[in-house]
Amino acid sequence: MNQQSQSDPERFDPFAGFFLAQAERPAGIEAVIAAELTPLQRALLVIDGTVTTFLEAWVLEPVLVTRLWQRPHTLGTPDRWLEMPAGSTLTERAVLLSGARSRGFFAFAESRINAGRLPATMRTALEAGAAGLGQILLASGLESRREGLWCGREHLRSLPAPVAALTDGDFLTRSYRVTVGGLPLMQITERFAWRPIAVPVAAPGARLPSD
Repeated sequence: MNQQSQSDPERFDPFAGFFLAQAERPAGIEAVIAAELTPLQRALLVIDGTVTTFLEAWVLEPVLVTRLWQRPHTLGTPDRWLEMPAGSTLTERAVLLSGARSRGFFAFAESRINAGRLPATMRTALEAGAAGLGQILLASGLESRREGLWCGREHLRSLPAPVAALTDGDFLTRSYRVTVGGLPLMQITERFAWRPIAVPVAAPGARLPSD
């Protein structure tokens, strides 16, 4: 690490190059500065693995995936990110991630899925609705790629009742798409509570860094 990076950490932006369409983010999503976020917030924005697994490791409890809706939607205009023409039908899906024991809010995620490009096993798992998309992808064994689109801070006033009961609508938001073999399968928008998740209490017998 050179002297400049030590004295000017704000010059390094971990989001640069990760979010490909940051300048095209939807209206209402405010830009964020990486150096002004907590380490957890930064990690949530750039993690390219299974979010539920990451959250479970952080909070030391299982994450409950509650499907809020899953429905077909016919496109009135072409979908750029999924490369689907007008008139195509995609699947809209929304889930709530919460603590299985604490019932605390972890995330509200909305997805747009080209179900026609999914293997039969993934379509079956999607219909079952018992797991998150990341877990379904992992179980499928497909070699997939996640491409960050944009991120920022978002305030939503209108929320599904189960989400509104757990959070105030102040979110750290990111959107990305998942591709397989160069073809986009889905676009996922994840919204985390802006206020950082509390640092978990160490598990019985665990040693803290200060021990």
